[in-house]
Amino acid sequence: MVADTWPGTQAAPGVADSWQQAVQRPWGLLEVDPSPSEAQLRTLWQQIAAWKGEKAPLLVVPGSLADPIGPGQTWADLAHAWGFDVLLTLPQEAALSQGAAFAALLHQAKAHCLGWVLLESESASSPEEEPALIWQLQAHLGIPVLGRKTAAGQIFWRAEMLDLLSARPSSRLGAPLA
Repeated sequence: MVADTWPGTQAAPGVADSWQQAVQRPWGLLEVDPSPSEAQLRTLWQQIAAWKGEKAPLLVVPGSLADPIGPGQTWADLAHAWGFDVLLTLPQEAALSQGAAFAALLHQAKAHCLGWVLLESESASSPEEEPALIWQLQAHLGIPVLGRKTAAGQIFWRAEMLDLLSARPSSRLGAPLA
C-alpha cells in the first residue's frame, strides 16, 4: 500500500510507479475511491484473491493514510486487516513531527510500515542536513527512509535499503507472492 501522510500531497501515485520499477516483481496496481463503499472494498479484495499470488497487489491510497474509510476505520486499519505493508510519503519540512504522528497511527492500527519517501519542497534544507534527518527518523521512529522525491518530481531510492528489503522473505505491499 502506498499512501501520503499529508492531505493534498498527491505524491503516492508517482511513488507507486517508481516503486514498481525499483522493486522488480509482477505488480498489480490497484486504485480505489477516496471514500470506498463496502461493495467497492469487497470487489477490490476479490480482485486481489483472483490473482492467486501471480501478482503482488500495490494499492495506491487517494489522500492520507489517516483518512476515514468507514465508521472508526482508516486506511491504516485496512492495511493491517489485509496484511499490507505501507510505504508512506513524508514532507521533509515537518518530517519529525508528522512522522511521529503517523508512526503512532501505524502502531495503533498494528500496521507495518516499510519506510518513508521524503518529499522535498522548493525550500528544502541543504543536502548536508538530509543524512541527519534520515538517521533521526530511523532512530526515533524505527521506520527507515527508503527514498526521496525531489521538488522536480524525480524519485531516488536508497539502494542499500532496497537491498535489505529484497533479502526479506516477504515485503508485502499487498498479499505475499506464492
